[in-house]
Amino acid sequence: MKFLNLVKQFLWEWQYKKIVEKQKRNFFANWDNPKYFDKKWNLDYKNIDIKDRSVQNNFKTIGSNVVYQVLVYNFADGNNDGIGDFIGLKNKIPYFVNLKVDQLWLSPIHPSTSYHGYSVIDFCDVAEQLGGMNAFLDFLDEAHKNGIKVYLDMVFNHTSYEHPWFQKALLGDKKYENFYRFTEDFCDEDIKTDTNTHRKRYPNLNQNIFGTNKKFLGRFWAGMPDLNLDNPEVIDQLIAIQKFWVSLGVDGFRYDAYAEYFSSEIETKNNFNESKIFALLRKESEKINPNIFMFGEWLEDGIKALEYSKFNDEKALDTSYDGMHWKEKIDVRISYENLLNLVNKYSQNSSDWMPFLSNHDVMRWLDNYRQKFLKIKENKLLKKKPSASEIDALKIAIFVLLAMPARPILYYGDELGYFGTRTYGDPALREPMIWNNKNEICQIQETKIDSLKSKVLATSALTLPYVEENISKKDSVYELIKFLNELRIKYPFLSLTDSTTLDDPKEYVDCEDYSSVIIRKHKNTILMFVYKNDFSENHIVRKISRKYNFKLIYSYKCINRTWGIEMNKNSMAIFELKRK
Repeated sequence: MKFLNLVKQFLWEWQYKKIVEKQKRNFFANWDNPKYFDKKWNLDYKNIDIKDRSVQNNFKTIGSNVVYQVLVYNFADGNNDGIGDFIGLKNKIPYFVNLKVDQLWLSPIHPSTSYHGYSVIDFCDVAEQLGGMNAFLDFLDEAHKNGIKVYLDMVFNHTSYEHPWFQKALLGDKKYENFYRFTEDFCDEDIKTDTNTHRKRYPNLNQNIFGTNKKFLGRFWAGMPDLNLDNPEVIDQLIAIQKFWVSLGVDGFRYDAYAEYFSSEIETKNNFNESKIFALLRKESEKINPNIFMFGEWLEDGIKALEYSKFNDEKALDTSYDGMHWKEKIDVRISYENLLNLVNKYSQNSSDWMPFLSNHDVMRWLDNYRQKFLKIKENKLLKKKPSASEIDALKIAIFVLLAMPARPILYYGDELGYFGTRTYGDPALREPMIWNNKNEICQIQETKIDSLKSKVLATSALTLPYVEENISKKDSVYELIKFLNELRIKYPFLSLTDSTTLDDPKEYVDCEDYSSVIIRKHKNTILMFVYKNDFSENHIVRKISRKYNFKLIYSYKCINRTWGIEMNKNSMAIFELKRK
């Protein structure tokens, strides 16, 4: 057994080196280069001067009500240093405008020695690697001019080990000790210890100071100590942080890991709870922008998260995204009864439903489909590019997602058929966009990670055409998304989380599987979305033409007859119906 494990490790390392050799640029940019961290970080966020800016918060958006999640560090390099930045992202705004998405959720943009940004050193600054504050503000203004709202990822559960608050706490500053959860006892596995070994991971810190052996709460790992969110002083700082960004023109926030705010055994809720925190954040933010949008991370059934939308009679979160639909789910069918019940619960709560297929923490939908449905072995995933049938399966999933009465989330690269797998760790879920101009391609690594997985590699993207060629193809995933978003703009009721815009498909067609038919309606307008994925039993969808006229709007791989629709595998169609 030991010998076999050694062989597997050898083969893994050999394959990894081969992937590294195939990267498009001849260097890797060091994300944690010390030059980016030679500055003084903010300690108190309540007294930061906000630049004199003319902020537009009431601009007209594109109107599709679709969120696009983008990882700034891996999207587009605008200054040829190998790292994605706001210069590159600003240059790519036409990409989003053409795709007809009107909201961008950005990965954390704050200074951090972790490329992903979820260990924050300064909450009121922009990472120099991403171009700094001025580049961000230029991007923000350009996004607004083009009808796109911008949401920041807020990491309020914890800070970086390197945050000046935590460093002061380790040195015995009583005020900042109370910003975190220190304990004398190792009471559960969430408790971490400040050791010399861990401190050496951060060469930007004073290495003449040794590990203190103090124990503290770090739910995720020792590099991310949890904040004491029951401390009024901490909450005051979080409010100041959010007000800072709202004042600069940011349109909303996604709250990372809020289910973990009070999840460990030693945490208390004597002064605050999740909903109260969000209500306070909203109250102060709405004094600046009454249309601020606040949504949370939720990886399970989104209905359970609705309790965090109110604190007493005060509004807290707008909503949370819904992990039940369709995180790591291959079959995206949903019955009318289940859909109606789900949307009713959201609409009664005045909350938008936010379904999604993929994000930075979970398997991409196409990777999941290939592994779990097609049974492609992990070691062969990157050797075999997706077939036309596999891309069609992805199209069906996106077709359903964008037909929903919701504010859906698209994950960057899904529109290109990316299928990066966890073979090379989480970074492979976050691979760079491969543009025709190689100087725009991002190629980064962390030098402080003691692992071969320190490089954020292009993997699945290497088997696919360049972005520009990919999106120009007839019947591409990108073109389908663009068409569906245009439909959502033309028929605004499609984007509403409103159960009155749904109807029972049994009233319009006869078929074996009604979960593959979606009816959306408003007043005299009726749209029917019909599809056949790998699980649908529909071969024929018969029109109830004695009651309705059926006007074909869109068709893919199906045959439209006067009496019905012949459905082939991975076929889909949209009809506009008129009552006779």
